[in-house]
Amino acid sequence: MYKLLLFCLTYVLIPLLVAQGAYAQPTAMKQLSLEDYQWKNRLLLVFSPAADNAAYTRQKELIRKAPEGLEERDMLVIELLSADKVHLAGEEQQELKGDALRKRFEVPQDQFAVLLVGKDGTEKYRSQKPVELQQIYNTIDQMPMRREEMRRQNKQ
Repeated sequence: MYKLLLFCLTYVLIPLLVAQGAYAQPTAMKQLSLEDYQWKNRLLLVFSPAADNAAYTRQKELIRKAPEGLEERDMLVIELLSADKVHLAGEEQQELKGDALRKRFEVPQDQFAVLLVGKDGTEKYRSQKPVELQQIYNTIDQMPMRREEMRRQNKQ
């Protein structure tokens, strides 16, 4: 009886579960890469030591209050929390981790920071405190690439 049960598990049930994805191996987490967004999007990177951090909570409020300019400026908001939690456009991305971005922009795990990254992939603005989106929009609207985008939009 034991051999029959072992046979069924080994050659029938487990392969069936694997084929249906119910017994899949955990996927490896990959690093979030700015190159995926270069020349397509401006990024607002919000670094926080924890989801309950007061500055992070305030920044999320500020983003919720004035989201209308994000799309117009080809912006994405990426939240990088400690313990490898990454939120892209408000949705948790379980397969991504952001510690390489923390290292690249020299933001310690225990620190809050807001960074604007231009379409060219370079840092354009940094704050250690929550920032009104209008301030970010004003910074972007002074950039040569954005001015050209606005000229093209006005011609249409």
